[in-house]
Amino acid sequence: MAKLRYPRDLFTELSRLWDPEPLSAGWPRVDLPERAVLEEFLDICYHASLQAEEGRPIVFRIALISSGSPIHPPRTAPVELEPTERYMLGQAVPFTVSELRRLAPVADPRRVLIAVETVGMGKHRRLQIYGLIDVGMSNWEMARHERVMAMGAPHALVVGSTRPGELIISRGHGPVIRLRAGKVVCPARSVLYRGPVAQFFANATDELVEEAVLRSGFPHEERDDGRDFAHLDFIESVLLHTADLRHGGALLFVSDDVNEEELRECVSIKYRLPSTRPHDALLAAMAARMERNATDEQMRERKTLKPGHLEELDGLEWHQGNMRDAAKDAVRFIASLTAVDGAVVLTDKLRLIGFGGEVRVSSGTDTIYDAADAEGTEVTAVPFTGYGTRHRSAFRFVEAMDPAVAFDLSQDGGIKAATMVDENVVMWSYFEIGYETGLS
Repeated sequence: MAKLRYPRDLFTELSRLWDPEPLSAGWPRVDLPERAVLEEFLDICYHASLQAEEGRPIVFRIALISSGSPIHPPRTAPVELEPTERYMLGQAVPFTVSELRRLAPVADPRRVLIAVETVGMGKHRRLQIYGLIDVGMSNWEMARHERVMAMGAPHALVVGSTRPGELIISRGHGPVIRLRAGKVVCPARSVLYRGPVAQFFANATDELVEEAVLRSGFPHEERDDGRDFAHLDFIESVLLHTADLRHGGALLFVSDDVNEEELRECVSIKYRLPSTRPHDALLAAMAARMERNATDEQMRERKTLKPGHLEELDGLEWHQGNMRDAAKDAVRFIASLTAVDGAVVLTDKLRLIGFGGEVRVSSGTDTIYDAADAEGTEVTAVPFTGYGTRHRSAFRFVEAMDPAVAFDLSQDGGIKAATMVDENVVMWSYFEIGYETGLS
């Protein structure tokens, strides 16, 4: 029987993975606290995660950061208002399970960190809550590809929890390890940008880029940072918005040239909803971005600009914003379809087939391989029967419809991916997604 892991077992592993060096100029080092302090800090976080408030689990993010440490990048010039703000309590309170339980409801973990520091020396040393740090919603929005830039969390040890008995340990917004169900796991790199899942979407990505280039009227050589990621960003946004709804669900992706008869044999779709709207919305947004960026590049090369040129650029920027909003609406619409029992079925090029899908496949492999890396090379065999009905349906689907990809979302917001790798059904139970892996 595998040994269960607890917070006091994390110090050695965390020490091995932790990088204390400044992430950028002007920031201080972030060293781990000594073992006794870290163990006490994690113990309180862990036991607080097991509590409930009016029947709801306690969710939080806590930064272990001195009240005198910087919480935003150094500035060359003073600014009136910083996007990240530290609010100090009139009087610090002890860092205990009961105090954390009281404060957690007012500290939305998407934007607010509960600030804790160590005070005193020797036997008088203690942990105390001295305030709240509001980092705003910009990182949460950037994680969902709703904005390009955002302010990061303070460079500090951050511990969060979104479900009972689980701790996510990060440095700022960067996850390091997670304690989940008595196991310590590290996130695989994003499966959407490398490995077998990314390979499934690769041809569709290339075709979408070519279509957008043709629509924009500008040659492929024109520089457009992010153009090649727009397709995958769209899919990632769908997953994150679905996770935010907290009702669980499944998204099944098949090739755009799928054999419809074969698909009907594998999945019964209660609500057929054939539509190219998601594909068209993304394509229009990509083309608008390319046209605006290429025009801006051309204008920068001119020695003089006429008023009409600036008006043209303003018009293109306005159009780009409208197309981007339409793509966001398509993302949210797909996410909303997961509220109905059954899976949402789409193609790799974002052609919507329907929702309320029920997988018909009833036989297949008895073993699933849980991957620790995005490439699916570091795997652990686990029994098929160790998972619930929705997971097992996803496994059966990808095996029968190969090539296909399934994303399964739990009610607590967790996201899993599955596809075939050679002759095996491989699942990724914990991987980077957006910029907020620690909260997924």
